[in-house]
Amino acid sequence: MKRSIRPVAAVAIASVAGLSTAASAAVTYWDFNAFSRSTIGSASQGYGSDIQGATGSVGDAYFNGFAGRTNAGSSSSLAAGFYGGGNLRLSGSVNNGGVNVAGTVTMNGASIYGGVTGGGNLGGSGGTVYGDVDIAGSKTTGNPLTVTGSVNTGQAYAAALNLTAASSYFQNIGNAAAALLPTASYLNQWGELVLNASGPLSVFSVNQTDFTNAWGIRVVGNGAVVINVRGASLNFGSKTWTYQNGASAVTTLLNLNEANAITMSGGHNVNILAANAATTFSSGVVTGNLIVGSLMGGGQLNWNPGGGFSGAALIPSPGGAFALVGGGLVILRRRRG
Repeated sequence: MKRSIRPVAAVAIASVAGLSTAASAAVTYWDFNAFSRSTIGSASQGYGSDIQGATGSVGDAYFNGFAGRTNAGSSSSLAAGFYGGGNLRLSGSVNNGGVNVAGTVTMNGASIYGGVTGGGNLGGSGGTVYGDVDIAGSKTTGNPLTVTGSVNTGQAYAAALNLTAASSYFQNIGNAAAALLPTASYLNQWGELVLNASGPLSVFSVNQTDFTNAWGIRVVGNGAVVINVRGASLNFGSKTWTYQNGASAVTTLLNLNEANAITMSGGHNVNILAANAATTFSSGVVTGNLIVGSLMGGGQLNWNPGGGFSGAALIPSPGGAFALVGGGLVILRRRRG
């Protein structure tokens, strides 16, 4: 008898990707406007543009001329503006929610609105924390670093979110999406790729050359859409994304699962999952999720008013599928059909 994997709608593994142990509040990984499975920026070149929603980085993060979580209504299930599993060096601002960082927070002409929770020290050449500071280490003295709330040092640090589990989730769902067989073909109409979607989930496998050379991508029809583009190295610019007859950017995922290196620029109104790729987003604006292996550059990320990618619950995960969020566990059961 042929086996199939059917999503359990009530579980909604990706739309509501788990429960936090602290308050049993639903946490959605797709509420990350930007997420790096390793680092953001570098010690010699900080990431240099705005990210309207919440940002996460499993490793160190370096920002220069940055404004984070500028949209107070974005990323509704994530309390902080930035979540880090390493050190944070900030020149610029985190405008809402403060930061939760496993390492040291260094502020160089920076502002953090909402407080600092960290597993290291707080220091730098100057700035202001508009909120409380709760850190495992100490606050550097002798620098013009102002805290409007209380300063509590020597505190035991507990991460607000399990970033390693989030990283694994994105890798696993990228693998699962890449393994799906195409449900339909696309048309290349003079450089515009036309994808006609139907049913709850439509899957398209797009040739790398067609994708990189396309000036536009048109998605037509209801349901979630996965666009798989193969290739280990991708270099592409702006695409005009058009959605018709029920299609939307919220329900569409561009999955670049094979890529280990991406150079991109320009405008893209779509959710992008490149879980294994060292990504340089040099300039332009992505409206939607940008989930990558690492992130460099200065492109802007805008929050889609409709939210993050909403179709992940329809992507069957391999091996019976589980996703961990914080300390919560959500399971999809494999059924026979």
